[in-house]
Amino acid sequence: IDGRNFSSLHFAGIMGSGMSAIAQYLAWSGQTITGSDRTAFADEMKDCKEKLERCGCRIFPQDGMGVTAATEALVISTAIEDDNADIAAARKRSIPILHRSDLLAAIVASHRTIAVCGTSGKSTVTAMIFEILRGCGRDPSVIAGANLLRLNEEGLLGNAFKGGSGILVMEADESDGTLVKYHAEKALFLNISKDHNPVPVTLELFNRLSSQTPFVIKNADDPGLHSINAAHTFGLSDQAACRPEAVKAVTPFVRFTLKGIDFELPLAGIHNLSNALAALCVCESEGCNLEEMVKPSREFRGVMRRLSVS
Repeated sequence: IDGRNFSSLHFAGIMGSGMSAIAQYLAWSGQTITGSDRTAFADEMKDCKEKLERCGCRIFPQDGMGVTAATEALVISTAIEDDNADIAAARKRSIPILHRSDLLAAIVASHRTIAVCGTSGKSTVTAMIFEILRGCGRDPSVIAGANLLRLNEEGLLGNAFKGGSGILVMEADESDGTLVKYHAEKALFLNISKDHNPVPVTLELFNRLSSQTPFVIKNADDPGLHSINAAHTFGLSDQAACRPEAVKAVTPFVRFTLKGIDFELPLAGIHNLSNALAALCVCESEGCNLEEMVKPSREFRGVMRRLSVS
């Protein structure tokens, strides 16, 4: 980051999904990671705390005591207030303070990164791409904004994994505008609507990201994405290059035929059909054959709190 390498980082607010994913990834990469959170020692955060500690992160109360002479940089998110005790401790020791997005941008730049963008469906499609690539033997990494059930069942927190290849699947969140810092190899645009920002603001962010990404895929069915310059498209309309010849069902499961191959996804809804097409299009661009993508698509486990049944 700015020509500096940091081997010991402290995360203020480490329990946040965006922070914990990066912290885990860097711990698996060999960095010394500590962190704090206001809720770190609450009963409801016990599982999250234990899983972070299991992957090598040391957790402290958020009172500044985790920031020591050994700390080379403090990592914060937009949610951390300026009067936070960890920030005060870092300033007292003249320790550099980094925004989470700058750290993530450095990770993105050092990998063959697939950035998944859109105002809805990012977590699900990030998980789909990761599971399909993994099922095809590509051994990808993932940094997501929600917990993948597949990884959770393997004993992990679920929002991050470090694979052995140089492929990184990343959920690129537009909420705070920081996605324009990313220089990914591929960018996938799912949809656009008013969410954290007005549509024109989000569209400007998407266009900036696409302009600095060599391989862009977008949803041809969403007219709001029309201005994004993309050489590759997916969807249900005739304008989409990657589109199904037949849609057999969207409930209780999505079933369709793509280039003569029958697919089934254990999720319901036309939006999940679109999500599946996006994921398959990306994975095909990574060299996966459609035939080898059938099984991981059918066995997709999904994302926590997305159509969960209790």
